[in-house]
Amino acid sequence: MGVYLSRVLRRLFDYPIKEKPICFVRQEDYTSTGEPLDKEDEDREATTQYDNLCHSFFTRLLAERRQSKLLREHNYKFAVHQQLESYPGWNEMTMTNLQGVFHLFDTNQNGLINFQSFCSLLESFGDDSTEDQRRITFDSGDKDMDGWLDYNEFLRLIYYYDPPDEEGVLQGLALRCRSMADDIKFVSKLSVGEQIEYGLF
Repeated sequence: MGVYLSRVLRRLFDYPIKEKPICFVRQEDYTSTGEPLDKEDEDREATTQYDNLCHSFFTRLLAERRQSKLLREHNYKFAVHQQLESYPGWNEMTMTNLQGVFHLFDTNQNGLINFQSFCSLLESFGDDSTEDQRRITFDSGDKDMDGWLDYNEFLRLIYYYDPPDEEGVLQGLALRCRSMADDIKFVSKLSVGEQIEYGLF
């Protein structure tokens, strides 16, 4: 009994007797039975059918993603080119700026803006027309009469809000949109020091 008691006391006062070291090993360095692989075995590691399948899958996935990206870029350029043909006098920067403004006032995030958002958007452009004039313009641009404007209806409305003259020179809101886009393009090319010099900070 005394021997047993002395063993228990020794374990209590010497705790922890020995800390087990933490070993981090790679599963690939051992066989399925747990024996370490030789270096020569590692060098001539045979690829399994699963590895070949994974490699072919990810190779095909990468190729499809590259193709999809190229197709999206092509479709985007084609759509912008078509829009530029529909709205002469505007450039790609104007379209990009208007798209950003449209999404900013798309409060429901559904790709549509209602009459209140349209009025707020016009005020941000500096338009001073009355609410009745805006309502008439909004209703004329809302082709499907659902009370919402999609992006294409919005572009047409903004461009023809003050129609170009007989010579095709932009005026009114369409001209203001283009000049805003040109200003943004000009400012984006300035260095921080030049922006400070122009008083933009």
